[in-house]
Amino acid sequence: PDFEDQVAKRRVELSAAPSTSGSIAKRARLIPPSAASNGTQGPWDGAVSSQAKAAPSAPPPSQRPTGTVPGIVPQVRPVEPPKQPPSREMKCICGATEQITDRSRSSTLIVCRVCNCSLHSACVKNALSKMTPDEFVCPPCRLDRVDEFHPTVGPGLLRHNYASCASSPFSLTFTAQAAQWKKQLWAVHLRAVLVSGGDLSGPAWPHKVQGKLNGRQCVAIDPPKHLHVRREQCYNLTPLLKQGANTLELRFFPSPDRRKDEPEENYCVGVVLTRPRSVASILARIRTRSTETVASGRARVERLLLEQVAKDEAGQQDECAVTGNFGRTLRPACPVSHCPIEEAAIGRHCNHVQVFDLQAYIAVNQRMRSLDKRWTCPVCSLPLRPDDVVMHPFAQGILDTLRGDEDLVEAIVFNEDCSWSTVSAVKEKEENGDEEGEGGGSSELIALSDSE
Repeated sequence: PDFEDQVAKRRVELSAAPSTSGSIAKRARLIPPSAASNGTQGPWDGAVSSQAKAAPSAPPPSQRPTGTVPGIVPQVRPVEPPKQPPSREMKCICGATEQITDRSRSSTLIVCRVCNCSLHSACVKNALSKMTPDEFVCPPCRLDRVDEFHPTVGPGLLRHNYASCASSPFSLTFTAQAAQWKKQLWAVHLRAVLVSGGDLSGPAWPHKVQGKLNGRQCVAIDPPKHLHVRREQCYNLTPLLKQGANTLELRFFPSPDRRKDEPEENYCVGVVLTRPRSVASILARIRTRSTETVASGRARVERLLLEQVAKDEAGQQDECAVTGNFGRTLRPACPVSHCPIEEAAIGRHCNHVQVFDLQAYIAVNQRMRSLDKRWTCPVCSLPLRPDDVVMHPFAQGILDTLRGDEDLVEAIVFNEDCSWSTVSAVKEKEENGDEEGEGGGSSELIALSDSE
């Protein structure tokens, strides 16, 4: 009986459950705000429901992100840095140094490609007496880059002035920390460039120059000898420096042969703080900054070959045309040292297949005493400074395959498809010898001595 009473009581509780627990069931179905948003937003930080554990459903096609592929990481190309806008500073030849505003900025200003400062277009045109180059370099920046083996350091250009023979004598006053600079092996050089240059170049001086530093003779540039060209150089003022203020007095003398109607040359003269730079340092700088690859080197050669083919086709219409392998040969011997090329290098803007040895080119320019004759491409004779020298991996790979046999190879000849073949030096010598033997017949040795 007790068991039957318990069963009956349980049936009564179950029959009454829907009416008494409806509100409880509704509360159990309540979902917190964090669960409704996959546990990523809402005031309940850290509360993650079972719905948040499921992978989110894919968005509709109209909302899917573009430019990405599932499972593939997109390759991001390096963004090239934008070209630096012109500086608001003006360092004109006329001496103007005011700040440039948006209203004053116009096409009447020329920007230096090195320091990014502006100059008056009229002043530059009057100084150059010719068309302004596309990549103009102001005279103070040219003073800094006169000698690549003695770059500027610290404050760099200590003092500069624009002068001519008519405006001399003039003086330059600058402050020197002589003791500290000597410990650091820094030197103070006197440099001058022609204002009419417009691009990086070597030093240039008037017909005759005399200079005194703190009242003592420091510079004496004599006129060039008859039928000789003077070696233009920079001059070291470090031995005569004193601590503190220094005064340099310069006097220019014009050439006695100058005509009266001939315009007078203007110079930018400056005192520069420099440090020595070795050949190894320049070589390492070129290797590090060069971005050429085998593919880009091959593309360069292909472009030059196509240009040469177009020239040959255009020349066939003329009565006189160039034939043979002109413009398609690469000699394994360096045009500078005449030794096998170890590191193939070329000018960034050069349009020829022939390369040269990097170390030989830099070392020869260091030994060149006339600074205004430095940095000329040994193949095309165009200006070629270290910053414009690049490595040539494509030519280097070809030369490496011929390593040890350079004496047997006269040249490498490229075809239009950039394939190449070699011309044997031994074969050419034998052919030349056969031609001489056929044309000259028999030869007779004649002994010539002082006794007869």
